Amino acid sequence: MVLVLAFVAGVPAVGKELWGRDVWRWAGASWPGGVYNLAVLLGLAVPCLLLLLFAALTSLDWQRYKARSFAWASAAFAGFSVLVAIGGAAAETSPFGGGRRGALRGTAGGTDTSREYPGLWAAGGGATLVGILVLTVLILLRERTLRRSRR
Repeated sequence: MVLVLAFVAGVPAVGKELWGRDVWRWAGASWPGGVYNLAVLLGLAVPCLLLLLFAALTSLDWQRYKARSFAWASAAFAGFSVLVAIGGAAAETSPFGGGRRGALRGTAGGTDTSREYPGLWAAGGGATLVGILVLTVLILLRERTLRRSRR
């Protein structure tokens, strides 16, 4: 629960200011397919990283398996770090709120990135929802297959 609160509170405050704009500026110049393809990739990565984080944190058993628990804890930390980075980049695409970094007074809300790429937040958010749906279906199919094999 503490990790979730730290993620929700820390991402908009830290990640957006440190690297959000730089990620999209770099992607616009050098990512194959541009910023929208990167947004889709990052959106699909979020559910996978959340699943990794959940699996890692539920697999810890420090009393019986110290080395394995250390490996799972390392995986959880790495996954959480990547989620914070993705969250910072995602916060930069928000069309809500005030602009910054030289935005003109009286212009539409949002960040400079959201004005330059207006549908970026929708591409990343939609990809996240599709990723959650696909992972849910795959997990349910796996459970059904395991139940059948146990009979």
